[in-house]
Amino acid sequence: MSSYRAALCDDEAADRVQIAELCRDIFTAWGMDAEVIPFSTADELRRAPDAALFDLYLLDIRMEGTSGLELARQFYSQGIRDRIIFITGDPEFALEGYDVEPLHYLLKPVGRDRLEAALRRAVERWEQQTALFRWGGKTAALPLREIRCLESRDHGVVVCLGERERTFPLSLAEAERLVPARMFRRCHKSYLVNMDWVDHLTRSGVFLRDGRCLPVSRSCYAGFQTALVRYLNHPGI
Repeated sequence: MSSYRAALCDDEAADRVQIAELCRDIFTAWGMDAEVIPFSTADELRRAPDAALFDLYLLDIRMEGTSGLELARQFYSQGIRDRIIFITGDPEFALEGYDVEPLHYLLKPVGRDRLEAALRRAVERWEQQTALFRWGGKTAALPLREIRCLESRDHGVVVCLGERERTFPLSLAEAERLVPARMFRRCHKSYLVNMDWVDHLTRSGVFLRDGRCLPVSRSCYAGFQTALVRYLNHPGI
């Protein structure tokens, strides 16, 4: 699977092809492992099984049927942030959609320089919010905000992402170097916790917002408590 995936939704076939080709050329020039998936309607994208899992959405604001703006608002209500670039052929609509916090607006015809600047901003934001797990020539990109904790288990590391898990042939120490130090902290020799997911801390355990309770060791308690207070006072990556 590509490390970076972008969805392009435009009901004008010529524009869709041209923008997709430009995106692919730019990613290739950067030496980036990326995939651009075109969609002809907002409904086609919305019905895709992985509709909410793209790293970037390039959406034509005005389309027949469901508009790109309507789709962006649906995504926004699902918690999708900082992943939308609006495209429009009419300057009148260039500032619509400010309420979904788009990364950029592009006017048609889309030129390479403007598109490249927009994509660079999107990729830089993605890199700040993504952990890249590399092993044996392979790479998996996981959104930092979705990672609840990392656990050392069966000679590997298990990354807990809500109801699903990903296992990598890494030690917990190796995985620890792949995530932001101030956002992730050990509560136990076998557990690394995402501070964003901590509900509260007691001597008996670290309680996460999803109801999970992780063990906390006596040797880690004081340092974890200090790091948690510091993070809560200054949240973010």
